[in-house]
Amino acid sequence: MKTIPTLLAVSLAAVSTMLVSCDSKQEQARERSLENKADALEEQAKATKKEGEQHADAIEDAKKINDLNAEATRKEAEAKAEALKREAEATREQK
Repeated sequence: MKTIPTLLAVSLAAVSTMLVSCDSKQEQARERSLENKADALEEQAKATKKEGEQHADAIEDAKKINDLNAEATRKEAEAKAEALKREAEATREQK
């Protein structure tokens, strides 16, 4: 006699689980919408990261160019200074 109530309880639990696990069309649409939104956010994150990397690369490239320009400016200034020193020496020698 105990087996019938037990079987009924198990059957009821199984049916309840099946009913709960079935998503309605609205729930499926909501899940699709959330999944699409998450996908769009992931794509935006990838694009943002790529843009940031490109910007960082541009800054590094500009720094290299600036370093080269600074070095060229130093060499030019040194050459002008040396020319002025030679001119000063030549002027002193004219005494």
